[in-house]
Amino acid sequence: MKITHRYVLKETLTYSLIAVLVFTIVFMMGKTLKLTDLLVNKGVSLFDIGKLLFYLLPSSLILMIPIALLLGVLITFVRLSSDNEIVALKASGVSLYQLTPPVLFLSVMAYLLSTFLVIYGLPWGNKGFKYVLFDIAKTKAYTAFKERVFNDSFDGVVIYVDKITLRGNKLERIFIHSEDKEGGESKTILAKEGYVGTNPDSQYIAFHLIGVTGDQMPKEGKSYARIESDTLVHKLTFGGNLYRVKGFRTRDWEMSIGELRTKIKILKILHQDYTPQLLEIYRKFSIPFACVVFGLMGIPLGVQPRRSGKSYGFILGIPVVLAYYMLRIFAETVTYNGFIPLLIASWTPNLILMALAIYLLVKTANESPIAILNWLARIMESITLKIKKFSKII
Repeated sequence: MKITHRYVLKETLTYSLIAVLVFTIVFMMGKTLKLTDLLVNKGVSLFDIGKLLFYLLPSSLILMIPIALLLGVLITFVRLSSDNEIVALKASGVSLYQLTPPVLFLSVMAYLLSTFLVIYGLPWGNKGFKYVLFDIAKTKAYTAFKERVFNDSFDGVVIYVDKITLRGNKLERIFIHSEDKEGGESKTILAKEGYVGTNPDSQYIAFHLIGVTGDQMPKEGKSYARIESDTLVHKLTFGGNLYRVKGFRTRDWEMSIGELRTKIKILKILHQDYTPQLLEIYRKFSIPFACVVFGLMGIPLGVQPRRSGKSYGFILGIPVVLAYYMLRIFAETVTYNGFIPLLIASWTPNLILMALAIYLLVKTANESPIAILNWLARIMESITLKIKKFSKII
């Protein structure tokens, strides 16, 4: 049995790692396309782009690991079944239950890794991403300005500087024209001098202007307001697709448990609803458990007799994943309406699919027919034959 367990474990782990690699590449390609503008047009280094992608990895792996594990188990047992290795093992006295320990071991390891990523990796990646983002914007703020050149590196803002001191920290005779894309308001400012300021805590770049005059035009354009001030702070946002990839605002699912608890305490003091934050804490433990559910579900689904090959495992995994997340969305929606407690809602999809997985495993181990799976198998075989015939015609 040790040899058999190592064999199943190796097969499942190999296919799962390949699936993780493929999914991660696809995920990163989408992000890379959004960051290309920074590399080509904004002068951001390739090393900084690499760091941004690296900090995005935890958020992608949390979703990819359970799905990749499901596909790994499905493909492994589909192959064992299609090559009649399952039949040979049963003839040797090895039951289907005896093949589950390596899958459960791998599922538990995936669950622990996913839990670590959710609790520690995701907040770390989120903070790291934002600090790299801020460093890029800060560097751009210090290096973007040139004497007597109009600069549009910041969203909705055009800046002209007449003179820059030798050290580059003082700007003289400044012209700023900004437009609010949402409100439609435009502002033109003239300043005698200014300094670029940065704030790592609030994550923004700001112009500290001295001797300010200017005009502010509302959206309708029928009147304007005169601006006169000794000092003025003008915030800047770095241009390009950078902020569309991941904004500076930390969302609840990106927070650590400690940050969520702190936010809940504040909301309690303000007498505001903290249901989303409390649900997010429960989700940090329930979502990774999908690894165990998917791993166990893949065994009976993969063992069903068929001649469809390994592609069946990939196609059959899609409705399982969709069912899981649809159940989760439904349970959480019902929770917000106050029908079921938060803790039960966060674990309901796991419990339902786990019960279904155990039922299918028992039926498959006892070689009892499962009508729905047999029906799916016939559909898959029919589709495969039609594709082969069509490819021969082409």
